[in-house]
Amino acid sequence: MHNVITNAWRGDPYSIDTLLIFMSNMAWNSTMNTQKVREMLVDKSPDGHYKIPFLVVCDAFQSEMTAFADLILPDTTYLERHDVMSMLDRPISEYDGPVDSVRIPVLPPTGECKPFQDVLIELGSRLKLPAFTTEQGEARYSDYCDFITNYQTAPSSGVGFLMGWRGKDGKSGLRGEPNPNQWRQYAENNCYYHHKLPPGQQFMRNCNSHYLDFAKDMGFRADSAPALIQIYSEVLQKFRLAALGQTEGRRPPARLAQRIVEYFDPLPFWYPSLESQQTDNSRYPLFAVTQRPMAMYHSWDSQNAWLRQIHGENPLYIHPATAEHNGIRDGDWILVESQWGQVRCQARYSEAVNPNTVWTWNAIGKAPGAWLLSKDASEASRGFLLNHLISEELPACEQGVTHYSNSDPITGQAGWYDVKVRLSPVCKDELSTQARPSAMQPLPGTVGVLDPRVQGYRAGQGIFSGWLKRMMPVQRKS
Repeated sequence: MHNVITNAWRGDPYSIDTLLIFMSNMAWNSTMNTQKVREMLVDKSPDGHYKIPFLVVCDAFQSEMTAFADLILPDTTYLERHDVMSMLDRPISEYDGPVDSVRIPVLPPTGECKPFQDVLIELGSRLKLPAFTTEQGEARYSDYCDFITNYQTAPSSGVGFLMGWRGKDGKSGLRGEPNPNQWRQYAENNCYYHHKLPPGQQFMRNCNSHYLDFAKDMGFRADSAPALIQIYSEVLQKFRLAALGQTEGRRPPARLAQRIVEYFDPLPFWYPSLESQQTDNSRYPLFAVTQRPMAMYHSWDSQNAWLRQIHGENPLYIHPATAEHNGIRDGDWILVESQWGQVRCQARYSEAVNPNTVWTWNAIGKAPGAWLLSKDASEASRGFLLNHLISEELPACEQGVTHYSNSDPITGQAGWYDVKVRLSPVCKDELSTQARPSAMQPLPGTVGVLDPRVQGYRAGQGIFSGWLKRMMPVQRKS
C-alpha cells in the first residue's frame, strides 16, 4: 500500500484515471516519504493535466488526505454502521473455540454519510462484477447487510462471513444455508457467537487430528495437514531454484534473479535491512521507530477533547546515555536527520528505550488546520511526524534497475522500522525555520474550526454541556 501513490504518479505498471482511497491517510501518517508524496498528489504532466487525474477519498473526518481529493465520500463512524469481525478475516476467537461478532448501529448516519461497505457493494454491482451480479446482470445484493447474510465462499458451501445462527431457521452453527434473520439473532445475543470446542479438540490444535479434521469440515482450513513451523522452507527453495534456472515452468525476471537467490534461503538467516545496507551507519547510527497510540486509529480521535489531554503532542523518547552522548538534555528541542529528510521535535529521556534506538508515537503530529484543529494546535506546532524521515523506495544497486520498494524482499512488509537517524540539539527559536505545510481550510459545509472551549474541555468542570446545547441548532442548520 505504501507505494500506491508513487506508482500511480509514475504510471507503474500503467497510468490510471482514478485513484480511490478509503480511510488511509496517505498524505500524512499512512505513507512514507510524506513531503514528496504530497507533491506527487498535485504534480502535473507537461500537458498540464494531473498525473493522478481524479482522486476519490472516503473518510469520516477532515484528515490531511481530504485536502487533495476531487471527490470526498463522507463515511460513517463505527457507531453508525454494521460491521463484522468475521471468521473469514479477523475473528475474536477464544482459547476454547472460535468466536465471531458484529457491530450494530446505535446512531443513524449523520447528514449525507453512507457506510463505505454499502458504496463498495453498489460499485461492484454497477461494474457488473460476477460476484455481485446475477446471471441476468442485476444486483445480487441490496446492501452490506444483505451481502454479509447471503454471501457464501462457494455455491452451496454453507460457509459465509458469520458462523452463528445459520440455516433457514437459524438453528445451525458454523456452517449452513443463509439465514435472513441472522443480524437480528446476533443483536439478540450480545452481538457475538461462540462455538465451544469439546475438550478433545481444544489443545495442540496445530497437530490435533480431531481438531484439524473438524476445521477442514467447517471450512476453516483447506486441508487437515498439521500446521508446523518449518525450519527448512520448501516454498522458498522452489523460488530459489527457479531463479537459478533449475526448474521447469515460470522463471523470475532476470533482473530479480540474484536478489531471489540471495534472500530466498530455505534456512533462516540474519541480514541487515535493505535500507541499512544503503546507509552510512556511522553518520546515522540510531534506529528510529514509531508506535501507534492505543487511543488512535488512522489518526481518528484527534478531535476528541479528552484524548487530546493524553496525546496532544509527541516528543522523541531517547535513552539518557544516548542523549547525553549527543549533548541533549531532557526537554531540549532537537534536530532529527535521516538520509531522506529532517524534523525538529522535543526530546524526552526514557530508560525503557534501547540505547541504539529512538521512538515516538505515530499520527500525533498533524498538518496545520487538519482534523478541524486550530492551525496553531499543539499537534501541529509541537508535535511531529517521523514519516518525514522515511522513504518508500530505495535506489537499486543492480544494473538496469532504477529503484526498489523499501520493503522486506520476501514478505513485502514495508520497512517502517529500518530508517537510521542522527540527533543534534537546536535552539527553540530555530523551530520557525522548519518546513510546515500550508494550513488546511475548513471544507464547504463544515462548521469550521471548533471553539477552544471544546478542544480545551476538562472533565468535571461543568462548562461544556450548556454551551453545546446552544450550539446544536446552529450545527444542524449548517
